[in-house]
Amino acid sequence: MASDLPTTYLDYPDAFKFYFQQTADDLAWANANATPVNEGPWGDVPGAQIFYIGINMAGERIKLPQISSLWRCKPSGIELADPDDRDAPHQTYYVTGRPGSIDVVRIKLGPSMPGLLIERPEGSQPVQSTGLIDGMDFYFRECDGVWSLSIGGADVLDRPDWYYEEKHDKPNELSEEDVYSLIAKGAELLRNGTPTMAVEP
Repeated sequence: MASDLPTTYLDYPDAFKFYFQQTADDLAWANANATPVNEGPWGDVPGAQIFYIGINMAGERIKLPQISSLWRCKPSGIELADPDDRDAPHQTYYVTGRPGSIDVVRIKLGPSMPGLLIERPEGSQPVQSTGLIDGMDFYFRECDGVWSLSIGGADVLDRPDWYYEEKHDKPNELSEEDVYSLIAKGAELLRNGTPTMAVEP
């Protein structure tokens, strides 16, 4: 009995072949155009050489001279104690690829803007994006008609150097372009000396 699924759903061997070919092509491009970053070691987990490649909206590969700490590979299956708090719960991190090997991390980038390196937004409720503003990590979040931007600091998610939030008039309807505009607006507020707000708990 023939399957009712479209044939594209049945072409698993072709899909795997494409994935591994893409990985090989990206690694070849990275070896020719970018410099690997040595990450780790982390405790008993050996270090790894990683190529970070930006993929723009046209699908082109881009060298990334600066890497957001939010994009960096971290180890898997190992718990690292918080160095600032002996009683804090341990934190488990992940690593892309096999420790000790060379791998490629693909970061989907939004449009190029002066001083900004933006990851294409992901998710819904919340919508999130990360990247760099003038060399500092940022974390963008939008949910239920409120957007926020955290920038800089040792922990940009929980203890940023600068924080801003406001309501907007398009709840649940933000396009990618809207997200990029709000990130650019936040960057301009920071550059213009707008004071930081208190971070909501």
